[in-house]
Amino acid sequence: MRIFLSYRRSDSQDATARLADRLADLPRIRSVFLDVESIAAGEAFPERLRSAMAEADICLVLIGSGWIGQSKAGETSRIKAEDDFVRMEVAEALRLGKRVIPVLLNEAPMPARDQLPEDLHPLLERNALFLRHMSFNQDVEILSDAILHSEAGGRLGKRRRMTPTGIAARLLGGLILAILMLLVIGLISFWSSGGQSLETLLGGRAGLGLLVLAVLGLSQALTFGMIRLPFNRS
Repeated sequence: MRIFLSYRRSDSQDATARLADRLADLPRIRSVFLDVESIAAGEAFPERLRSAMAEADICLVLIGSGWIGQSKAGETSRIKAEDDFVRMEVAEALRLGKRVIPVLLNEAPMPARDQLPEDLHPLLERNALFLRHMSFNQDVEILSDAILHSEAGGRLGKRRRMTPTGIAARLLGGLILAILMLLVIGLISFWSSGGQSLETLLGGRAGLGLLVLAVLGLSQALTFGMIRLPFNRS
């Protein structure tokens, strides 16, 4: 998978560079296009941008508070200029039908329709994600999940509707997992306590019942994907 990072240097240069480093370490990411690193000296800028966009699978548009290019009174904002590279990048991604994800930096709002040229209006219809300084790692994880699971409908994408058979299978799987977990807990408790039952160790049936409910809840949360174990996924 190839990622194209579209941003305005005066608006989000540091955040974009930091994000590029994190994305480059993700599995299945073949390349991350960042203009200052991916365009050689003397290379024609517009042609290289169009070529990179044509090869990209996803375009991330990083939008900070100054993304439209603040203008002086009476002047047109930079994003409305026909030779603005940010406008050219986003318009090309939309024209080519790329998956375009607006990434709002530090609670920056999406631009209003009248702030954008007409060829960028479709950007306003795209679901946006957030990238904040105070929760950078968590936000990158959410963004990474959306990117890597875009084809399968990841955690933030369109979810597949579960059939009754699928729900029943997961419920059964959760029940089996709960039984196995309780057996393991019981065996460990029996060996470590010198033969005392789990019910005795927990102070009676009430304590045992609470443990059973907790294990059932945990097992169902795991089988339905509500809790993910911290393992690396390829």
